[in-house]
Amino acid sequence: MAASFYLFWPGLSVKNTIVIPEHVFTKSWGDNVGNGNIVGIEPVMMPEDYSSITRFESKLDWYLKKAKSEGWISNNTTILLPEHIGTWLLAVDQGSRVYSESSGFDSMVPLITHNLIEFGKNYFIFEDQDNMTAVLLRTRTRASADAQLAVYSNLSQKYGITLVAGSSTIMTPGAYPDSLSYGHGPIFNAGFVFAPNGSAQNDAVRKVHPVPAETGFTTASKPEFLPTFDLPTGHKMGVLISADSWFEDTVDFLADENVDVVLVPSSLSNTRWDALWQGYLNGAPQNDKWRNDLGQISEGEAWMKYALPAQLARHNIRWGMSVFLKGQLWGQQGDGRALIIEDGTLHIGEADGNTAAIYNLWLN
Repeated sequence: MAASFYLFWPGLSVKNTIVIPEHVFTKSWGDNVGNGNIVGIEPVMMPEDYSSITRFESKLDWYLKKAKSEGWISNNTTILLPEHIGTWLLAVDQGSRVYSESSGFDSMVPLITHNLIEFGKNYFIFEDQDNMTAVLLRTRTRASADAQLAVYSNLSQKYGITLVAGSSTIMTPGAYPDSLSYGHGPIFNAGFVFAPNGSAQNDAVRKVHPVPAETGFTTASKPEFLPTFDLPTGHKMGVLISADSWFEDTVDFLADENVDVVLVPSSLSNTRWDALWQGYLNGAPQNDKWRNDLGQISEGEAWMKYALPAQLARHNIRWGMSVFLKGQLWGQQGDGRALIIEDGTLHIGEADGNTAAIYNLWLN
């Protein structure tokens, strides 16, 4: 009886008090000539930050206040958040057991039992390769999408910014009038861009090249479906989600659309920045010269040699930035170093996987 009670017991409520990072690394490049700027935020997140809309918004708001105190926030500012920062909002408004478990698998049990009826319906309706993960995402998509819409809309309006809101794994993503998800359908790793008036712009940015950890429950998009965005200063921006910045088809499409700024929400949780590179984790370029680097260069060196810096250089795209999610979320330790391209020159972030960072890039 006691064991059954614990299985179905979601836990206690969680306080909304956020944990402030002890140190935030900050750095800026270029000069303010009135053409706007890109601010990349690498927040250190923890499971409790996803316990409520209030706590999630307060955590991001703290970083935006920090950027504003540096003089980096204006109505010509574009904020970039990392990949999967919104994915974990599937855990919003659950009991404390969800946030105290040390692994994603263990946290799934109280999540499932807390949403048992909806979980059961989705389990028998859909069939995906990684069906347990897919069913859980479908069950919690609307809660996650509603939380993201509320938080990102509020923050973009509050600061008068363009917000590239990282990404999340949700069902049927899109910039709908009152939601970021509609109906039942495929799951994508997708991101959104919010205008200073708080509205989601154009369409969702859907990942074209999911990595193996995602392919069991997400659908791959196509390069020609990538939207572009006009910034207030006249720059034209494209957004690529993490692995998409490694591939020619996605960057070639954005170049053909005449973008001059490419921003990349990224994450790195299955390996370390200084680990030996094991090669492309999904489809790879037909040109196999990269195979000579397997086990010879680090993961970080591969990001610099094959991802955003190299891809932008092929098209002389002057401005770009990749930022990474930091902290430990249910056993997954974030890592990575920001990559900042200033008028063709590469700069590398200095914050490790446990250190929050805010990077500023002035455009001209």
